[in-house]
Amino acid sequence: MPLLLEIKDLIFTYLKPLTTKEIGFYGIFGVIGSMIAQTYGGWSPAMTLLIILMGSDYITGILASLKEGRGIASAASFWGLIKKGLMLLAVLIAHHVDIVMNTNAVMIGSIYFWYANEIISLAENYGRLELPFPEFIKEKIALLKGKEKHN
Repeated sequence: MPLLLEIKDLIFTYLKPLTTKEIGFYGIFGVIGSMIAQTYGGWSPAMTLLIILMGSDYITGILASLKEGRGIASAASFWGLIKKGLMLLAVLIAHHVDIVMNTNAVMIGSIYFWYANEIISLAENYGRLELPFPEFIKEKIALLKGKEKHN
């Protein structure tokens, strides 16, 4: 029993106990996060990469606007977030189509489609930031977007 008391004392010495308010706050976010993940059929590495790409695109877009001296336009920022939300809605719908059809292809296809969209947008933002980017990739992106290469 004395060993348990020592362990308890060490825990309370090095870890601040959570208040009831903190436990409730963290618990609510845990439940909401769990519910969101469940609506997508559980969390997957594919979803993680999509979220990383979306966040990277959003951040580089803001940085590019700042670099160009346009500042942060709240309307543009707002619509950018709305676009990201609609992308996630498309993935959610694709997941439920998969459930109805008893497949896994629709959601994964949707995620891969949005990967391409986000990577193209990231490349554009890199260009706006004047970061080095391989020329052959710029040409492929211009081709995908249906534009001719501009010098």
